[in-house]
Amino acid sequence: MTTDPSIYKSPGGKARCMAVYDTVLAHWPVPYEQIDVPTRFGSTHIIASGPKDAPPLVLLHGNWATATMWSSAIPDLGRDHRVYAIDQIDDVGKSNPTHIPASRIDYADWLLDVFDQLGLEQADIVGLSYGGSLAANFAMSASNRVKRLVLLCPGIPSFGPPTGKYAIHGMPIIFFPSRLTDKWLIQGLSIKGYRSDDLESEQLIVSAMNLRSRIPFRPVFTDDEFSQLKMPVLLLIGDKEILYDARSAVNHARQLIPHIEAEIISNAGHMLNTDQPEIVNERVLKFLA
Repeated sequence: MTTDPSIYKSPGGKARCMAVYDTVLAHWPVPYEQIDVPTRFGSTHIIASGPKDAPPLVLLHGNWATATMWSSAIPDLGRDHRVYAIDQIDDVGKSNPTHIPASRIDYADWLLDVFDQLGLEQADIVGLSYGGSLAANFAMSASNRVKRLVLLCPGIPSFGPPTGKYAIHGMPIIFFPSRLTDKWLIQGLSIKGYRSDDLESEQLIVSAMNLRSRIPFRPVFTDDEFSQLKMPVLLLIGDKEILYDARSAVNHARQLIPHIEAEIISNAGHMLNTDQPEIVNERVLKFLA
C-alpha cells in the first residue's frame, strides 16, 4: 500500500481542484446530500440523490472527473433510484485517503466498506472508463453484492490494445503535461472536443494539472474471470472509442460474459456521457428496468 495519502502536487493544487468541484456541484440539477463514510483506506465522499426508499444505484466516475461528472445524468438516473455518486478514493474529489489501495483486493475491499457503511446489501453499479474497471473488479470479487453491472467505455486492457489515435492524443500529456496537451487529449476522447464553456472539460484539465500521477490503477482480468460473472451486464462503447477497437471489444465481451448485452453507440467517443447523454441514459435505464 502507498503510505503517502496525498494525490495532489501541492495544497494549492488541491484547493484549485476543490474550487472547480464546488463550481460543478453548484449546477447539480436535483436535490442532493453529501455523505462521508469511513473505510479502511480513509473517508469516502458521496453525492446522494433520488428517493431514499428507491432501489440503490452506485455510480463510479472516470479518471480525473469526480462524482460531479454524473450531473447531467442524475435527473434520469435518480428518478426511480437512490443514486450514490462516489468520489473514488485514489482520484480527484472530496474523499480523503489515509493510504491508497495498491491491489485489486484493496480496491474491492474499499468498495465493500462503502457498501457496508451505506447499508447496501446489493446494488446496481454503473462505471465509466476507470470507474468501469473498478466496477468490474468489484463484481468479480463480491458478486453477491452486485445486482446488475453497467460498463460504459470501461478502461479494461483485456478488451484490446490501444489504438493509434490513443497514442497520438494520450502520450503528449504523459510526457509534456500542460493545458495544451490536456485539451489535445480531450479532443481525442470526445467527438465534441474541448469546449471552453464546458465545466466538465475544465475540471478534467485542472485535475490532470494538479495530480501527482496521471495514470490510474489498471486491473488486468482473465478470460475465466469474465466468464464467471453471473449478474446481467450491459456494455456500451462509442464507435469512435480510442482506448481499443470498439467492435473487437464488444465481440470479445460477448464471447466471454454469459449474461451480457453489448452495443456500440454511434457518434460517440470515449466520453459517452458527454457525446450521447440522452441515448446512453435511455439505454441504461431500459437495462436497469
